[in-house]
Amino acid sequence: MRSIKQRSLLAMLLCHHGTVARSDVLIDALWGPEAGDAGSKRLRLQLHRLRRTLGAGAEIIHRSTGYLLRAPYDAVDAWKFDRLVQQGRRSLAAGHTPKGGDLLREALRLWRGPALSGLSDIPFLHRQATRLEEERLAALADRIDADLRLRRHADLVGELTVLVREHPLRERFRSQLMVALYRGGRQAEALEVYRDGRRILARDLGLEPSPELRRLEVAILTSDSSLADTRPAVHRAVHSRGGGRRDGPRGPRGPSCPHCR
Repeated sequence: MRSIKQRSLLAMLLCHHGTVARSDVLIDALWGPEAGDAGSKRLRLQLHRLRRTLGAGAEIIHRSTGYLLRAPYDAVDAWKFDRLVQQGRRSLAAGHTPKGGDLLREALRLWRGPALSGLSDIPFLHRQATRLEEERLAALADRIDADLRLRRHADLVGELTVLVREHPLRERFRSQLMVALYRGGRQAEALEVYRDGRRILARDLGLEPSPELRRLEVAILTSDSSLADTRPAVHRAVHSRGGGRRDGPRGPRGPSCPHCR
């Protein structure tokens, strides 16, 4: 599929999975509000070409207000990813940690690069790419939680060090790195990870670390026996006060990990 218009149109239909993509929204995104009456003709032409390139089992259905794309679940990586992540989280919540971790790993293997690469000039698709990346990072943090439960902390330090460097404001990755270092007998380094995060938050946002992260620092300073618990440390801190903050200092209120859902 060489046409950027066809790729963008297909991406928009896929992102409306299960719902009708309105014709006016598609036209405005692809050609702008100045397209006028010609926009409808252009859209029909692109849809005709797109239908010819779709594989077996996929179809574009016309509705009164727009178009609906139907395709097998496993034919679309984003849909398959979402289903595997939900299955993995349910397994973790039920205490089936190895199975949950494996399902999350399978979901993450579907990622072969940035979401909607080359199409993010369209505002709607840019928002969708951002949403998909957030979902990827959340699934990755869940998979790391599973590995921490399984005492794989030594294997996680390198990966988490890179993640904290790439996402310095994501406290969940920072807390996971602190726990992995502490369990590996590297208490001083775990505390330095906390202090580094505190400096970054103060410098960039004028904020202090979340209460959960501060409690984790105290637990490490006092060699709290709870750190031997195979549940994520932030999860325990959240339950000690009945609520918590999601990843990042500007996240919405709510549970900090999938076990709280």
